[in-house]
Amino acid sequence: MESSADVIVHALLAAALGGLIGLERQVSMRHVEGSLAGMRTFSLYGLWGLGSAWLGSEFGPAAFAVTAGAFGALIVAEYVVVGKQGATGTTTEAASFVAFLVGVLVWAGFQVAALGIAVGVAALLQSKVWLHGRISAFSGADMRAVLRFGVLTAVILPLVPNRFMGPFEAFNPFQVWRMVVFVAAIGLVGYIALRVLGPRGLGPTGLVGGLVSSTAVTLGFSRMARKKPELSGALGAGILAASGLMYLRVLIWAIALAPALARVLVVPLVGLFFIVEGVAAVVWWRATKRDDAAPDFEIRNPVTLTSALQFGLIYAVVVVAAKGLVDRVSDASLSIVGAISGINDVDAITLATSNFVAEGSVGTAAGAAAVMAAVAVNTVVKGVLATGIGGRALGRVVAPVLAIAGVGAFGVWLWFA
Repeated sequence: MESSADVIVHALLAAALGGLIGLERQVSMRHVEGSLAGMRTFSLYGLWGLGSAWLGSEFGPAAFAVTAGAFGALIVAEYVVVGKQGATGTTTEAASFVAFLVGVLVWAGFQVAALGIAVGVAALLQSKVWLHGRISAFSGADMRAVLRFGVLTAVILPLVPNRFMGPFEAFNPFQVWRMVVFVAAIGLVGYIALRVLGPRGLGPTGLVGGLVSSTAVTLGFSRMARKKPELSGALGAGILAASGLMYLRVLIWAIALAPALARVLVVPLVGLFFIVEGVAAVVWWRATKRDDAAPDFEIRNPVTLTSALQFGLIYAVVVVAAKGLVDRVSDASLSIVGAISGINDVDAITLATSNFVAEGSVGTAAGAAAVMAAVAVNTVVKGVLATGIGGRALGRVVAPVLAIAGVGAFGVWLWFA
């Protein structure tokens, strides 16, 4: 049995949380003709929810149903009245029901949840202009990409058989497709970040684009440098930022799949990013901010069925080749596959090696050597691409830094080997 003091405290909290939502509505809708509900009204909505929950606890579910139904009738009537005055939309009515729910939660003892919901809803309502601006940057193709990712994850993945087969019993379709989902997820995050934040300069764009593909950023920016050599400094900063983020992406894979591998890689990878490429990217970006124009190239959406199948095939080949060398030769031979894989990308060998280490079929040192072999080769390849495609001006910015990073990565590779 609640004491009178407890009831009063609960009532004050329900009114305050409902009023918080109402305050946002009152401020946001002050210029909208026909707006009825504000801070006072929403405070009463919160109290109504609290009172309904109290009646339900005292007199049974029927009492709660009657009072909740009366509240619903009131909101419907308000919607009809406001609609006749020319206002459209149901946001305020939906917020009214949330205020009612907050009151119910307060009485039920979920005060922290009620507080979180009230604050979250008020923040969501307040972000209308920002959200509409960000959403306007999305196209139908972007929405289809999100849905395709949902299909890859929620539809296809559960249907893929989870058993080892093929040469050396190395091929597991479920594991292959799970790696496809991982890569598609982080690529989609980077792509959405670019779409939401927009191309706010070449350096930041390269950094976020590195989540999608540091190789794609290198190729795109190198082509721009060929056409606009005066932007080589800013473009080089973007390439270095994207290439540096590759190290953190590798670390994320290791943390997710093989924490033991991540522990031995964290120092060299973070060091390469922050000490070498990160510093160089910031220096060049700050030195060329006046020339830091918005990029006129577009990173394509990474989530397509074709790209998923391509990565799945590459990953499967890398897994089978790596498993065969490990079984027939030694753990150290895994570095051969790592070096070859690094010519194209580092994701496949990193994911495969992380799984091997997690399973115990490959030692941590051998796994770290294979990953660093791929990182070293990929870093050098990007330097060659930038210099060969972008020209001397871009090469002077990018090549020395990537050469230092590549030598450092090779040194770490030899250390683990």
